[in-house]
Amino acid sequence: MKLRRLKLSGFKSFVEPAELRIEPGLTGVVGPNGCGKSNLLEAIRWAMGESSPKSLRGGGMDDVIFAGTATRPPRDFAEVSILVEHETDDEGAGESEVTRRIERGAGSAYRIDGRDVRAKDVALLFADAATGAHSPALVSQGKIGAVIAAKPVERRQLLEEAAGISGLHARRKDAEQKLRAAEANLTRLSEILGDQEQRAAQLRRQARAAERYRKLTEQIRGVEGRLLHARWAEAERAAEAATAEAQAAAEEVERIHEAIVQAQAAHERASGELNAKRAALSDLRDQAHELAHELATARARRDTVARRLTELERLEASLAADMQREEALKGDAARAMATLEAERAAIGQRLEDAETHSARIATELSAAEAASREAEAALAELLAKQAAMRAERRVAEAALEAAKAQLARTAQEQHKLLEQLQALGDGSEQRRAAEEAEAKAAGASETLAAAEARRVEAEAGRAAAAEERDAAESRLASSRAALSAAKSEHDALARALEHGGGAAIASLKAEPGYERALAAALGEDADAAIGGDGPRRWQGSDVASGDPALPAGTQCLADHAQAPKELLRRLKQVAVADEDSGQPLAVGQRLVTRDGRLRRWDGFVASGAGAAAAERLLRANRLAALADELPGIEAAVTDAAAERDHVLSQMEQCRREAEEARAAALSAERDAREAARAIDAAAAALERIDAQRASLEQREADLQPVLGAATEAVTAAERSLSTLPDPAAIEHQVEATRASAATAAAAVAEKRAEAATKARETAADRERHSAAGREQAEWRKRQADAEQRLASAIER
Repeated sequence: MKLRRLKLSGFKSFVEPAELRIEPGLTGVVGPNGCGKSNLLEAIRWAMGESSPKSLRGGGMDDVIFAGTATRPPRDFAEVSILVEHETDDEGAGESEVTRRIERGAGSAYRIDGRDVRAKDVALLFADAATGAHSPALVSQGKIGAVIAAKPVERRQLLEEAAGISGLHARRKDAEQKLRAAEANLTRLSEILGDQEQRAAQLRRQARAAERYRKLTEQIRGVEGRLLHARWAEAERAAEAATAEAQAAAEEVERIHEAIVQAQAAHERASGELNAKRAALSDLRDQAHELAHELATARARRDTVARRLTELERLEASLAADMQREEALKGDAARAMATLEAERAAIGQRLEDAETHSARIATELSAAEAASREAEAALAELLAKQAAMRAERRVAEAALEAAKAQLARTAQEQHKLLEQLQALGDGSEQRRAAEEAEAKAAGASETLAAAEARRVEAEAGRAAAAEERDAAESRLASSRAALSAAKSEHDALARALEHGGGAAIASLKAEPGYERALAAALGEDADAAIGGDGPRRWQGSDVASGDPALPAGTQCLADHAQAPKELLRRLKQVAVADEDSGQPLAVGQRLVTRDGRLRRWDGFVASGAGAAAAERLLRANRLAALADELPGIEAAVTDAAAERDHVLSQMEQCRREAEEARAAALSAERDAREAARAIDAAAAALERIDAQRASLEQREADLQPVLGAATEAVTAAERSLSTLPDPAAIEHQVEATRASAATAAAAVAEKRAEAATKARETAADRERHSAAGREQAEWRKRQADAEQRLASAIER
């Protein structure tokens, strides 16, 4: 991954939008202290997902927003965008723009290519590229000291980030979470399967209960048929009982008729007693009239006395008038007495006629009552006979209707049973379905076995491929880490060796193991320039034939180093030995060991001289070695990536094969279950058909005697009904007798009314005869009183 562009707006000191392009090569930012150089690095780290304000030299995350100055107001948000170039899956290059925006008091928001994402997604994006907010490539202020003082755990984190495997921890955590979720789903699936098994068991129990219910229903139907037959028998018994009740009712009618005769005799006796009571009542009424008349007379006398008391004072004045009135009263009394005498004679004659008429009416009433009683007795007898006939007919009709209804129900039930038997069929369709289901089940079992074998093989291949993938991922990660470390070391060594290009040390190259020997042999002279006109320089000197030979047992340093010709004579006089054994040296010669110990011909001895030069030579050799190793490491990375991709392809192929096999197995299992259900359904249907056929045949056989009995019952009921007499004849007799009884009753009522009227008239005549006698006596008394008063008046 490479950074191509950095855009800032409102971040720390960058109040205005600013853009920094990072072109290929080295890009440097130079400026005085406080101009914002460190803010650029912190902006990159912040955009990569840094969450610690302390790492950004702040007390809170809002401190990255421009806080304002004396002349500039503060900003409410800050935004940093990074344009990165990264490798894609098709080994091409792609670009992505990562943006982080923070608003004061509202927190941060991340976007990748304008799409809102989580901070975790941004961190994974950079972690997959072996970089990020905590990448060792981002060296901020104090980072070197922090690395030196870091604890082993912190150094491990640094090494993991340098190796590019820090992102695997987050992915491992995600994978573990997904694995736990998958395990939870599997557990839940097993629970659901258990629940489904329980439901299936419950459904099987319900199916068995339904089968028992069906059998019980059939048994109930049979019992109901027998119950109907029992009810029909009970109806016959009820008809017989009704016939017996009708006979008892006829006997009761006879008994009632006798009671009516007795009641009529009692009525005649009561009529005689009533006539006697009526006569006594008439006498009592006469006495009451007499007492009332006497009371009226007494009241009249009281009024007369009162008037006389009030008129005594006027007696003398009215004496003449009284005498005249008394005379008139005497005349009135004589006339009234004559009138009353004639009226009493007429009333007496009417009473004699009334007694004769009453005797005749009584005779006629007795005859009418006798005729009425005879008519009522005849009517009661006919009504009893009619009721008995109606009861017998109703019983016979009820028995006939019950027999017909039973016959119809039995015939209908037999018809339904025959239809059901015909509808059941012979079960050939169910048998054919069972055979097809068995064939399908066998095929599904074979398919399932083959699919399971393929799945097991694919799972085994996938497991092996997973192991190979893990190994390939490990090798790829190791290769990438080695490549990254080698490149980092190569770049660091190259940058370190760029300085001192004009010194002799820059032109020297020692064989591996001779770096410290060469640096010790040259010492500070290695920093002198080659040629030129500087104050310290190597002008060169030809090798003379007379130069002394090196000590025995030593090697010439010039044979183990590549150096400019200006240094050749110097190096020719330097001997190299594994250890300094005090070998004699000629004038101008030097002896160095491979670990950097120096002894000159004049006795000067030094250890560790030219450490910087030795380090430079070591770096140069290491740089050359890295340059040779890098192609191999890159090839190893490419091979590891290709191997990883090949293994992933194999895994994907195995996964697809396993999925296909699993899908085929599931489909085969479904087919097998469906076939098993079809077999069970066909077997159950056959069993149900056989059971239904047996039950229906048994029910049809049971109905045959019931049907015969019902037919016989209908015939017997019709025969019994036809033997009964026609009710129309008795109806005519009843109507005629009822009319005769009504006529006799009307005659009795008429005679009774006439007798009552005549009795009332006779009673009135008798009362008037008595009243006329009393009035006549009163008038006589009044006449005597008038004569007496007249005599008294004459005397007065």
